Amino acid sequence: MKSKTALGWGRFLLVMASVAVHCAVAAAADRLVIGNVSRTLEQLPNYAASDKGFFTEEGIAGEVVLIGSTDTLIQALISGNVQVAIVDPSPAINAIERGASLKIIGGTVPRAAYSLVSCPKYKTIPELKGTTIGVVSLVSGSTIFLREILKSHGLQPTRDYNMIQLGPTTQRLASLKTCAISATMILGGDVYTAREMGFPEIARLQDYVPDLQFHSFIVDSRWAEANSQLVIRYLRAMLRAMQWVHTHKDEAVQLAAKRTGIALKYTRIGVNDYLARGIYSSDGSVNRDGFQRLIDLMGESLFKQRPYPPPDKYLDMTYLRRAQQDVGISVSR
Repeated sequence: MKSKTALGWGRFLLVMASVAVHCAVAAAADRLVIGNVSRTLEQLPNYAASDKGFFTEEGIAGEVVLIGSTDTLIQALISGNVQVAIVDPSPAINAIERGASLKIIGGTVPRAAYSLVSCPKYKTIPELKGTTIGVVSLVSGSTIFLREILKSHGLQPTRDYNMIQLGPTTQRLASLKTCAISATMILGGDVYTAREMGFPEIARLQDYVPDLQFHSFIVDSRWAEANSQLVIRYLRAMLRAMQWVHTHKDEAVQLAAKRTGIALKYTRIGVNDYLARGIYSSDGSVNRDGFQRLIDLMGESLFKQRPYPPPDKYLDMTYLRRAQQDVGISVSR
Protein backbone atom coordinates (compact mmCIF):
# COMPACT_ATOMS: atom_id res chain seq x y z
CA MET A 1 0.00 0.00 0.00
CA LYS A 2 1.40 3.39 -0.97
CA SER A 3 2.11 5.90 1.76
CA LYS A 4 0.10 9.11 2.16
CA THR A 5 3.27 11.01 1.31
CA ALA A 6 3.64 9.15 -1.97
CA LEU A 7 -0.05 9.73 -2.79
CA GLY A 8 0.27 13.42 -1.94
CA TRP A 9 3.37 13.77 -4.12
CA GLY A 10 1.58 12.02 -6.97
CA ARG A 11 -1.36 14.41 -6.75
CA PHE A 12 1.07 17.35 -6.66
CA LEU A 13 2.82 16.16 -9.82
CA LEU A 14 -0.56 15.64 -11.52
CA VAL A 15 -1.68 19.17 -10.63
CA MET A 16 1.63 20.66 -11.78
CA ALA A 17 1.42 18.75 -15.06
CA SER A 18 -2.10 20.08 -15.59
CA VAL A 19 -0.94 23.64 -14.88
CA ALA A 20 1.98 23.21 -17.30
CA VAL A 21 -0.33 22.01 -20.05
CA HIS A 22 -2.73 24.92 -19.39
CA CYS A 23 0.10 27.44 -19.50
CA ALA A 24 1.46 25.92 -22.70
CA VAL A 25 -1.97 26.15 -24.33
CA ALA A 26 -2.38 29.74 -23.11
CA ALA A 27 1.06 30.66 -24.38
CA ALA A 28 0.30 29.12 -27.76
CA ALA A 29 -3.05 30.91 -28.11
CA ASP A 30 -3.18 33.83 -30.50
CA ARG A 31 -4.24 37.08 -28.85
CA LEU A 32 -7.10 38.80 -30.61
CA VAL A 33 -8.52 42.14 -29.47
CA ILE A 34 -12.20 42.42 -30.33
CA GLY A 35 -13.87 45.80 -30.07
CA ASN A 36 -17.50 46.43 -29.12
CA VAL A 37 -19.31 49.67 -28.33
CA SER A 38 -21.34 48.52 -25.33
CA ARG A 39 -22.82 45.50 -23.57
CA THR A 40 -26.01 44.59 -25.42
CA LEU A 41 -28.09 41.56 -26.33
CA GLU A 42 -26.72 41.90 -29.86
CA GLN A 43 -23.29 40.87 -28.53
CA LEU A 44 -24.56 37.54 -27.16
CA PRO A 45 -22.72 35.40 -29.78
CA ASN A 46 -19.49 37.16 -28.80
CA TYR A 47 -20.09 36.38 -25.13
CA ALA A 48 -20.80 32.75 -26.00
CA ALA A 49 -17.59 32.44 -28.02
CA SER A 50 -15.62 33.58 -24.99
CA ASP A 51 -17.50 32.03 -22.08
CA LYS A 52 -18.42 28.67 -23.67
CA GLY A 53 -14.86 27.94 -24.79
CA PHE A 54 -15.16 28.32 -28.55
CA PHE A 55 -12.26 30.78 -28.70
CA THR A 56 -10.13 28.46 -26.57
CA GLU A 57 -10.91 25.49 -28.83
CA GLU A 58 -9.62 27.51 -31.78
CA GLY A 59 -6.43 28.52 -29.96
CA ILE A 60 -7.54 32.12 -29.57
CA ALA A 61 -7.10 34.34 -26.52
CA GLY A 62 -10.00 36.68 -27.24
CA GLU A 63 -9.84 39.98 -25.38
CA VAL A 64 -13.03 42.01 -25.68
CA VAL A 65 -12.71 45.77 -25.15
CA LEU A 66 -15.55 48.27 -24.89
CA ILE A 67 -15.10 51.49 -26.82
CA GLY A 68 -18.13 53.71 -26.33
CA SER A 69 -18.18 55.33 -29.76
CA THR A 70 -18.44 53.70 -33.18
CA ASP A 71 -16.16 56.38 -34.62
CA THR A 72 -13.47 55.72 -32.02
CA LEU A 73 -13.82 51.96 -32.46
CA ILE A 74 -13.23 52.21 -36.21
CA GLN A 75 -10.20 54.42 -35.60
CA ALA A 76 -8.86 51.80 -33.18
CA LEU A 77 -9.33 49.19 -35.89
CA ILE A 78 -7.51 51.30 -38.47
CA SER A 79 -4.63 51.98 -36.07
CA GLY A 80 -4.25 48.27 -35.27
CA ASN A 81 -5.19 48.53 -31.58
CA VAL A 82 -8.21 46.35 -32.34
CA GLN A 83 -8.16 43.44 -34.80
CA VAL A 84 -11.92 42.86 -35.14
CA ALA A 85 -14.74 45.35 -34.63
CA ILE A 86 -18.27 44.05 -34.11
CA VAL A 87 -20.50 47.01 -34.88
CA ASP A 88 -22.90 48.23 -37.52
CA PRO A 89 -21.14 48.61 -40.88
CA SER A 90 -22.01 52.27 -41.56
CA PRO A 91 -18.85 53.79 -39.98
CA ALA A 92 -16.73 51.27 -41.90
CA ILE A 93 -18.42 52.31 -45.15
CA ASN A 94 -17.60 55.92 -44.31
CA ALA A 95 -13.98 55.01 -43.54
CA ILE A 96 -13.58 52.98 -46.74
CA GLU A 97 -14.84 55.93 -48.77
CA ARG A 98 -12.10 58.00 -47.11
CA GLY A 99 -9.44 55.48 -48.14
CA ALA A 100 -9.31 53.01 -45.22
CA SER A 101 -8.46 49.40 -46.11
CA LEU A 102 -11.37 47.90 -44.17
CA LYS A 103 -13.62 45.00 -45.12
CA ILE A 104 -16.80 43.49 -43.69
CA ILE A 105 -16.23 39.73 -43.51
CA GLY A 106 -19.49 38.50 -41.99
CA GLY A 107 -22.16 39.38 -39.48
CA THR A 108 -23.93 38.34 -36.30
CA VAL A 109 -27.06 40.50 -36.54
CA PRO A 110 -28.63 40.63 -40.04
CA ARG A 111 -31.52 42.88 -38.95
CA ALA A 112 -31.34 45.99 -36.80
CA ALA A 113 -33.80 46.12 -33.90
CA TYR A 114 -33.98 49.73 -32.73
CA SER A 115 -36.59 51.77 -30.91
CA LEU A 116 -36.92 55.51 -30.35
CA VAL A 117 -37.66 56.36 -26.72
CA SER A 118 -38.38 59.82 -25.38
CA CYS A 119 -38.46 62.00 -22.32
CA PRO A 120 -41.94 61.45 -20.79
CA LYS A 121 -43.25 64.87 -21.83
CA TYR A 122 -42.91 63.93 -25.51
CA LYS A 123 -45.49 61.39 -26.68
CA THR A 124 -45.21 61.54 -30.47
CA ILE A 125 -42.52 62.15 -33.08
CA PRO A 126 -43.94 65.51 -34.30
CA GLU A 127 -43.53 66.81 -30.74
CA LEU A 128 -39.74 66.40 -31.10
CA LYS A 129 -39.64 69.39 -33.45
CA GLY A 130 -37.36 72.10 -32.07
CA THR A 131 -35.62 69.74 -29.60
CA THR A 132 -32.20 68.13 -29.22
CA ILE A 133 -31.94 64.38 -29.70
CA GLY A 134 -29.11 62.31 -28.22
CA VAL A 135 -27.14 59.89 -30.42
CA VAL A 136 -24.26 57.46 -29.90
CA SER A 137 -22.41 58.96 -32.86
CA LEU A 138 -23.24 61.41 -35.62
CA VAL A 139 -22.37 58.85 -38.33
CA SER A 140 -23.49 55.58 -36.74
CA GLY A 141 -26.16 53.34 -38.20
CA SER A 142 -28.63 54.21 -35.45
CA THR A 143 -28.32 57.90 -36.34
CA ILE A 144 -28.89 57.17 -40.03
CA PHE A 145 -31.96 55.11 -39.08
CA LEU A 146 -33.18 57.88 -36.76
CA ARG A 147 -33.02 60.47 -39.54
CA GLU A 148 -35.07 58.15 -41.74
CA ILE A 149 -37.78 57.79 -39.08
CA LEU A 150 -37.94 61.55 -38.47
CA LYS A 151 -37.90 62.27 -42.22
CA SER A 152 -41.05 60.17 -42.65
CA HIS A 153 -42.77 62.64 -40.30
CA GLY A 154 -41.50 65.67 -42.22
CA LEU A 155 -38.71 66.54 -39.78
CA GLN A 156 -35.36 67.60 -41.24
CA PRO A 157 -32.03 67.83 -39.36
CA THR A 158 -30.89 71.31 -38.28
CA ARG A 159 -34.11 72.88 -39.53
CA ASP A 160 -36.41 70.95 -37.18
CA TYR A 161 -34.13 69.32 -34.63
CA ASN A 162 -30.53 69.11 -33.46
CA MET A 163 -28.40 66.10 -32.53
CA ILE A 164 -25.78 65.77 -29.82
CA GLN A 165 -23.29 62.91 -29.55
CA LEU A 166 -23.49 61.35 -26.08
CA GLY A 167 -21.98 57.88 -26.43
CA PRO A 168 -23.32 54.61 -24.96
CA THR A 169 -26.92 53.87 -24.04
CA THR A 170 -26.40 54.37 -20.30
CA GLN A 171 -25.17 57.94 -20.83
CA ARG A 172 -28.01 58.78 -23.21
CA LEU A 173 -30.66 57.37 -20.86
CA ALA A 174 -29.16 59.41 -18.02
CA SER A 175 -29.55 62.57 -20.15
CA LEU A 176 -33.07 61.49 -21.06
CA LYS A 177 -33.94 61.18 -17.39
CA THR A 178 -33.37 64.91 -16.85
CA CYS A 179 -34.88 65.76 -20.27
CA ALA A 180 -31.54 67.28 -21.30
CA ILE A 181 -32.35 65.51 -24.57
CA SER A 182 -35.81 64.84 -25.94
CA ALA A 183 -35.28 61.32 -27.31
CA THR A 184 -32.71 58.70 -28.28
CA MET A 185 -32.46 55.47 -30.26
CA ILE A 186 -31.84 52.31 -28.25
CA LEU A 187 -31.55 48.63 -29.10
CA GLY A 188 -34.39 46.23 -28.52
CA GLY A 189 -32.84 44.63 -25.45
CA ASP A 190 -32.71 47.99 -23.68
CA VAL A 191 -36.35 48.88 -24.31
CA TYR A 192 -37.55 47.05 -21.21
CA THR A 193 -35.14 48.94 -18.96
CA ALA A 194 -36.16 52.21 -20.62
CA ARG A 195 -39.82 51.47 -20.00
CA GLU A 196 -39.09 50.73 -16.37
CA MET A 197 -37.39 54.14 -16.14
CA GLY A 198 -40.56 55.78 -17.48
CA PHE A 199 -39.48 56.49 -21.05
CA PRO A 200 -42.19 55.86 -23.66
CA GLU A 201 -41.34 53.97 -26.85
CA ILE A 202 -42.62 56.26 -29.61
CA ALA A 203 -41.28 54.45 -32.70
CA ARG A 204 -39.81 51.13 -33.80
CA LEU A 205 -37.36 51.00 -36.69
CA GLN A 206 -38.95 47.86 -38.15
CA ASP A 207 -42.13 49.85 -38.82
CA TYR A 208 -40.18 52.24 -41.03
CA VAL A 209 -37.21 50.30 -42.43
CA PRO A 210 -37.73 46.60 -41.63
CA ASP A 211 -34.61 45.07 -43.16
CA LEU A 212 -31.16 46.56 -42.44
CA GLN A 213 -27.86 44.72 -41.94
CA PHE A 214 -26.58 45.46 -38.44
CA HIS A 215 -23.70 44.06 -36.34
CA SER A 216 -20.93 42.88 -38.65
CA PHE A 217 -17.36 41.62 -38.41
CA ILE A 218 -15.06 44.39 -39.63
CA VAL A 219 -11.31 43.99 -40.13
CA ASP A 220 -8.40 45.72 -41.78
CA SER A 221 -8.01 43.81 -45.05
CA ARG A 222 -4.20 43.99 -44.91
CA TRP A 223 -4.14 42.48 -41.42
CA ALA A 224 -6.64 39.80 -42.51
CA GLU A 225 -4.53 38.81 -45.52
CA ALA A 226 -1.44 38.50 -43.33
CA ASN A 227 -3.34 36.46 -40.72
CA SER A 228 -5.81 34.53 -42.87
CA GLN A 229 -5.74 31.33 -40.81
CA LEU A 230 -6.35 33.24 -37.60
CA VAL A 231 -9.28 35.04 -39.24
CA ILE A 232 -10.78 31.71 -40.33
CA ARG A 233 -10.31 30.21 -36.85
CA TYR A 234 -11.95 33.28 -35.33
CA LEU A 235 -14.93 32.95 -37.64
CA ARG A 236 -15.19 29.22 -36.88
CA ALA A 237 -15.43 30.06 -33.17
CA MET A 238 -18.07 32.69 -33.83
CA LEU A 239 -20.10 30.38 -36.05
CA ARG A 240 -20.13 27.74 -33.32
CA ALA A 241 -21.14 30.42 -30.83
CA MET A 242 -24.02 31.57 -33.04
CA GLN A 243 -25.27 28.01 -33.39
CA TRP A 244 -24.95 27.51 -29.63
CA VAL A 245 -27.20 30.53 -29.03
CA HIS A 246 -29.84 28.97 -31.29
CA THR A 247 -29.68 25.53 -29.68
CA HIS A 248 -29.19 26.48 -25.99
CA LYS A 249 -31.85 29.15 -25.46
CA ASP A 250 -32.15 28.84 -21.69
CA GLU A 251 -28.40 29.00 -21.15
CA ALA A 252 -28.17 31.86 -23.65
CA VAL A 253 -30.73 33.83 -21.64
CA GLN A 254 -28.68 33.33 -18.47
CA LEU A 255 -25.45 34.29 -20.22
CA ALA A 256 -27.03 37.45 -21.65
CA ALA A 257 -28.15 38.55 -18.20
CA LYS A 258 -24.73 37.82 -16.72
CA ARG A 259 -22.75 39.70 -19.35
CA THR A 260 -25.03 42.68 -20.06
CA GLY A 261 -26.34 43.41 -16.58
CA ILE A 262 -29.89 43.45 -17.98
CA ALA A 263 -32.39 41.82 -15.62
CA LEU A 264 -33.01 38.15 -16.31
CA LYS A 265 -36.74 38.72 -16.83
CA TYR A 266 -35.87 41.07 -19.68
CA THR A 267 -33.13 39.00 -21.28
CA ARG A 268 -35.55 36.07 -21.37
CA ILE A 269 -38.04 38.16 -23.37
CA GLY A 270 -35.35 39.79 -25.49
CA VAL A 271 -33.33 36.72 -26.47
CA ASN A 272 -36.42 34.69 -27.34
CA ASP A 273 -37.80 37.60 -29.35
CA TYR A 274 -34.50 38.03 -31.22
CA LEU A 275 -34.35 34.34 -32.04
CA ALA A 276 -37.95 34.27 -33.24
CA ARG A 277 -37.43 37.33 -35.49
CA GLY A 278 -34.11 36.19 -36.95
CA ILE A 279 -32.15 38.99 -35.27
CA TYR A 280 -29.37 36.52 -34.39
CA SER A 281 -27.61 34.97 -37.36
CA SER A 282 -26.93 31.24 -37.32
CA ASP A 283 -24.44 31.19 -40.20
CA GLY A 284 -22.60 34.53 -40.12
CA SER A 285 -23.90 35.64 -43.52
CA VAL A 286 -24.49 39.27 -44.43
CA ASN A 287 -28.02 40.31 -45.33
CA ARG A 288 -27.14 41.69 -48.78
CA ASP A 289 -30.51 43.34 -49.38
CA GLY A 290 -30.28 44.97 -45.97
CA PHE A 291 -26.70 46.01 -46.69
CA GLN A 292 -27.71 47.62 -49.98
CA ARG A 293 -30.54 49.41 -48.18
CA LEU A 294 -27.99 50.80 -45.72
CA ILE A 295 -25.81 52.04 -48.59
CA ASP A 296 -28.87 53.67 -50.15
CA LEU A 297 -29.74 55.44 -46.88
CA MET A 298 -26.18 56.72 -46.58
CA GLY A 299 -26.05 57.63 -50.27
CA GLU A 300 -27.53 61.11 -50.19
CA SER A 301 -24.86 62.46 -47.87
CA LEU A 302 -21.92 60.17 -48.69
CA PHE A 303 -21.85 59.85 -52.47
CA LYS A 304 -21.89 62.57 -55.08
CA GLN A 305 -24.19 60.82 -57.50
CA ARG A 306 -26.03 57.63 -58.35
CA PRO A 307 -25.68 54.76 -58.87
CA TYR A 308 -24.42 54.06 -55.37
CA PRO A 309 -21.76 51.35 -54.93
CA PRO A 310 -22.87 47.71 -54.62
CA PRO A 311 -22.25 45.73 -51.40
CA ASP A 312 -19.29 43.92 -52.96
CA LYS A 313 -17.21 47.08 -52.70
CA TYR A 314 -17.22 46.67 -48.91
CA LEU A 315 -17.61 42.90 -48.42
CA ASP A 316 -15.15 40.01 -48.49
CA MET A 317 -16.87 36.72 -47.78
CA THR A 318 -13.95 34.43 -48.66
CA TYR A 319 -12.90 33.88 -45.03
CA LEU A 320 -16.48 33.20 -43.94
CA ARG A 321 -17.08 30.67 -46.72
CA ARG A 322 -13.99 28.75 -45.63
CA ALA A 323 -15.07 28.84 -41.98
CA GLN A 324 -18.60 27.74 -42.89
CA GLN A 325 -17.15 24.82 -44.83
CA ASP A 326 -14.97 23.81 -41.88
CA VAL A 327 -17.90 23.92 -39.47
CA GLY A 328 -20.21 22.09 -41.87
CA ILE A 329 -22.59 24.95 -42.65
CA SER A 330 -24.06 24.94 -46.15
CA VAL A 331 -25.23 28.37 -47.33
CA SER A 332 -26.91 28.72 -50.71
CA ARG A 333 -26.69 32.49 -51.01
